[in-house]
Amino acid sequence: MMSHFNLKSLAFYGIAISSVVVLFKVVTAYGNTNLKAPPAMGGSYEINTSNLPQCLPGDSLLLNIQQSGVYLFADLEQNASNIKDVSVNKSRPSLNGRLSNQQFSLNGKIAEGDKCNNSRKIGKGKLMTVVKIQGVVNGETISGKISFNSTPAVGFTATRQPLTEESGKEH
Repeated sequence: MMSHFNLKSLAFYGIAISSVVVLFKVVTAYGNTNLKAPPAMGGSYEINTSNLPQCLPGDSLLLNIQQSGVYLFADLEQNASNIKDVSVNKSRPSLNGRLSNQQFSLNGKIAEGDKCNNSRKIGKGKLMTVVKIQGVVNGETISGKISFNSTPAVGFTATRQPLTEESGKEH
């Protein structure tokens, strides 16, 4: 009769199981030290700057950021004096970008700055303004530069606005 426990089979299975355990430990150690989730920066940020071009209404803007991993999608709109009166934009965000090592960049076109110099006509005679935002995330604040069309970049600091009960609900 043959024994099911011969030395070659036991050695093979012992080496296979040990190899899997060692490989699992190596991959886990690598992931814990080198793979970190990007900081959560989704939310609404009030951009306060006195240097905004005069073609934009008001002296502050609201940057609404949605985040999916390292990818960012945002809208830029005039900041209302009362946050709960701001209507939620259900359309596709107008700015797209990426987050890398606490730094981010957003690019796109907005309609709010249609009176800015060098606005470009898109589609049915709609004037659009090209926006570029670059910045650094530091906890609940972001700081960076924003430019409209070919205007020089303007520095800004923005603070994440707290979520109110009304703004968190779907309409």
